Amino acid sequence: MTHPQRPVQTACAAVLVLCLLGVCSATVRAADPLRVVLLVDSSTNMATMLTEFRAGLRSFIENIPDDVEVALISTGGQLRVRLAPTSDKVRMQEAASKFASDGGANSLLDTLLESDKRFLKPAGDRRHLFVVLTTDQPLLGEPPVYAYNAFVKDFLLRRGRAHGIVIRGTHSGLISQIVENLTSNTDGVFQVMVVGNSLAARMKEIAEQVAAQQ
Repeated sequence: MTHPQRPVQTACAAVLVLCLLGVCSATVRAADPLRVVLLVDSSTNMATMLTEFRAGLRSFIENIPDDVEVALISTGGQLRVRLAPTSDKVRMQEAASKFASDGGANSLLDTLLESDKRFLKPAGDRRHLFVVLTTDQPLLGEPPVYAYNAFVKDFLLRRGRAHGIVIRGTHSGLISQIVENLTSNTDGVFQVMVVGNSLAARMKEIAEQVAAQQ
């Protein structure tokens, strides 16, 4: 586990230096509308917290501005599109209410990279935001750490932002480190929870952060 974590930390430190030196150039404007990829753990690890996860998703959707587009993507085993990008809150709430575990391992990193390619990069007229809701457990397969490092550099060039909540015990695994790294690099919110009973309140806080950045 130690070996794949090191490139993430080292490469992302370099990204921060590049941005501080002014290398990053904006491809979107502050006035542009927002597209959110809501990346949610649907692995076996979250199955016992399904009620809390649904409540968190509903709370987030209820409190974001009406013009925000949301795509709901899950990470259980592989990428699954629960909802294609839309600003229709009725459809969002229906998808949140139907959210369920897919079982299997957590493919968060692969799904993060693929979601960016499919749903954020093509949306050049919108600002890009990831909101990650996940548990922490060993990732599925060999983590594509170098691909992640390249993504972080490009995401920063696009002025992307990320917020994340990780539900875990006292130990921090690679998922926690990736989410914390991504949120810290993009000036986003990172929260750690031991249990999911206040997830609705925490997701409301993130939605309020989104609204404040409009």
